[in-house]
Amino acid sequence: MKNFRILMAPAWFSALLMVLSACSAPLEDRLSGIPLSKDSLTGKFIWHDLITDDVAQSKRFYREVLGWSYEDTTGPGGRPYTLIFAGNRLVAGMVEMDDPAQADYTRWLGYVSVDDVSKAVTFVRSRGGSAVVGPVDLSGIGRAAAILDPQQAAVGLLESAVGDPDDSLPPRPGVVVWNELVSSDAAEAAGFYAAMAGMDIVEQQRPLGVYRVLRSQGQERAGIMPRPTDDIEPFWLTHFGVVDVAVAAARVEAEGGQVLLGPSAEFRDGSMAVVVDPAGAILALKQWTR
Repeated sequence: MKNFRILMAPAWFSALLMVLSACSAPLEDRLSGIPLSKDSLTGKFIWHDLITDDVAQSKRFYREVLGWSYEDTTGPGGRPYTLIFAGNRLVAGMVEMDDPAQADYTRWLGYVSVDDVSKAVTFVRSRGGSAVVGPVDLSGIGRAAAILDPQQAAVGLLESAVGDPDDSLPPRPGVVVWNELVSSDAAEAAGFYAAMAGMDIVEQQRPLGVYRVLRSQGQERAGIMPRPTDDIEPFWLTHFGVVDVAVAAARVEAEGGQVLLGPSAEFRDGSMAVVVDPAGAILALKQWTR
């Protein structure tokens, strides 16, 4: 397994959005089976992609850890794009990109719903962030951009042309159940995202300090926590539901991954683990029985 590095080069955004543009047709076809909202659910994470330098390896790993199945597709340009399923639920996409010298493209990338991606990008720049790519048109899907927020955390923005996945779809094991920003300044980050996507901030007192939850349309959309040490660059952590977090963490190691933070009673009552897949993508496993 490659050495894990949280600080990763952002140059891969250009290639990623080109891949998504080419593969938007098969994704559009599969969205027809998902309940979609009539209105934009601004602030909600509505899609995720795994960018990996070894699709075959990543498929094996996640099949064993999260029970996923896959559908390989190609877009008009012949570019490969893999759709990920937990049972019959469409979860995410997977694209392969070779890592260049001294950079690591491998990661999970989430996309936040916005009403107007052009206005959102203008706001990002006004607050000290940057648009790495976009906005660009994704045929049949909408408009997207890839940004670095003011703390240099990478996230996607998506203005959907077909509606956002409805909140009636319940979280369950195998799917994304939470998104969390590990931040160098949690208060500043909360204010930035709340203003960008029209969300409210709810502060919760926890054993390790104040935890901030972003809400929109009466739903919790994401959390923001202070980074535990200064040598961790800010990043978005995607959480996937599992039935038993200890069992899932053991499978991670058995399949060639690494457990960075194992389940412990001292941290969120032992309900969570932070791990790295064999290709180098960081993710969280969250015990989810509701």
